[in-house]
Amino acid sequence: MFTDYVLKQGDIGISVNKMQAYLNLFQERGIITTRNLQDGVYGVRTAQAVREFQHSAQLREDGIIGNDTWDAIVNKLRELGIVTNIPVASRDFYLSSGNRGIGVFKMQEYLNAIAASNPCLRPIPVDGMYGPRTVTAVQMFQYLYDLNIDGVIGSRTWDAIINEYKSLPVSAM
Repeated sequence: MFTDYVLKQGDIGISVNKMQAYLNLFQERGIITTRNLQDGVYGVRTAQAVREFQHSAQLREDGIIGNDTWDAIVNKLRELGIVTNIPVASRDFYLSSGNRGIGVFKMQEYLNAIAASNPCLRPIPVDGMYGPRTVTAVQMFQYLYDLNIDGVIGSRTWDAIINEYKSLPVSAM
């Protein structure tokens, strides 16, 4: 599936914060050289780190995290066996009702992939808009994975979704 939503210079939020953390893990492993502040603000350094990662992944080097770059980052985490429970720098960084963007889009994709192998979860529209059906899907996920049930994707829910998605067989994705 493809989305027009992207993370780019000037964006803020948990999606940026998590990508900065992932990029820093890649920097620690020598895949890229640029180190980021994990501040949830997509600035010049984050764009540079993304370009370096795109180069290593043989993607177009535009410094923008679109669908292909996002998937390459998650696949690299899987390949390296990295568990993603990285703390969020600020309580203000989360996804919740009314949010839009690639972070929401990818979480919807991941929730649907998880739902395909878990009959207790139902698929939802993948549209990049955090509406009532996404809230309900997140609440069901939180219930099933013993998380605080608030319908918000904060640090723990984000990590649980990513880690569950990464544990799926490749054929389920």
